[in-house]
Amino acid sequence: MGKNVFGSGEFGSEGRLPARVDPGAIRPLSVAGETLANNLVVAPMAGVSNLPFRLIAREAGAGLAFTETVSAKGLVNGGAKSRRLLRTSAREAPVAFQLFGAEPEFLAEACRLVADDGAVWIDLNLGCPVKKFIRNGAGSALLREPRRVAAIVRAMRAAFAGVLSVKMRSGWDDQSVNAPEVARVAVAEGADLLSVHGRTRSQQYTGRSDRDVIRRVVEAVPGTPVLGNGDVTQPADVFDVLHETGAAGVMIGRGAMGNPWIFAETLALAQGSPAQRPSHGQRWNTVQRHIELMRRCFDDDGALANNLKKYVVAYAKGLPGSARFRREVVETDELGILLDRTRRFFDGAQAAA
Repeated sequence: MGKNVFGSGEFGSEGRLPARVDPGAIRPLSVAGETLANNLVVAPMAGVSNLPFRLIAREAGAGLAFTETVSAKGLVNGGAKSRRLLRTSAREAPVAFQLFGAEPEFLAEACRLVADDGAVWIDLNLGCPVKKFIRNGAGSALLREPRRVAAIVRAMRAAFAGVLSVKMRSGWDDQSVNAPEVARVAVAEGADLLSVHGRTRSQQYTGRSDRDVIRRVVEAVPGTPVLGNGDVTQPADVFDVLHETGAAGVMIGRGAMGNPWIFAETLALAQGSPAQRPSHGQRWNTVQRHIELMRRCFDDDGALANNLKKYVVAYAKGLPGSARFRREVVETDELGILLDRTRRFFDGAQAAA
């Protein structure tokens, strides 16, 4: 490419150069009547993708965010926890609500309930690999049952007129990589968009995401947008995934945790500008904004402290002393102590720069 498109920043590494920066690769994405400002999307992550996290990512430039996954059965049965996970704000519109379950009738009724609350986008979880999902035949367990997937998507489609998407893994294990087959089934029953994590369920989060599987899904469902997901931790990965798979967009999960700037950096690269890392002051300002948004969501100080830990630790990653800071954060359950240690850590990082 000739020139260094990454700014020098203040946090060490300038990042890996993409194999190819195609300005046209980052563009608006239209799906079944909804048009996103760009094709960079925040993945649904259990325990992470709450409203404050999503708002921070959207403010950094993400075109769409998915909620944490919500139990269809819990929602239908009036579960308070399920309802809390659906909390949203007009500032993140549109937002994609992800549901999980194994029974078509519950997922259909959950779609009706969410639609009644104004939802325009619902996503089906075929990707979660954790045991409690698998025991109930939900999440990535459904990859072993394409016929059941067909019945579920058909029922959801009949109950919901908005955007219906499906998130999946590449397959159950290396011997049953069937994402292209499941993708064709989902689209045949009415899915408008697919997102594919290039790992099998048996891989969990180990090994590497297989971009070739994502490419084969793209080829299996021509005309249906596919988002590539997995191992996207810096802007270079975004362009490489798009170039290697032909996907319509990229879904970013763990790579956005503590690093919402990945969206702004990617957009800058697409516009021919340097991808500047945030200054210490910008990073601390974002941490404070995140804390304030979290305060609005939690009435209980103990619950707020326990939920804040993962975020402040993620923001500190890569800074000098972050390992010690992590230990200090983990050992306290007192909100005041947590906030004081967080302030002192980021003040110290800025002073040492």
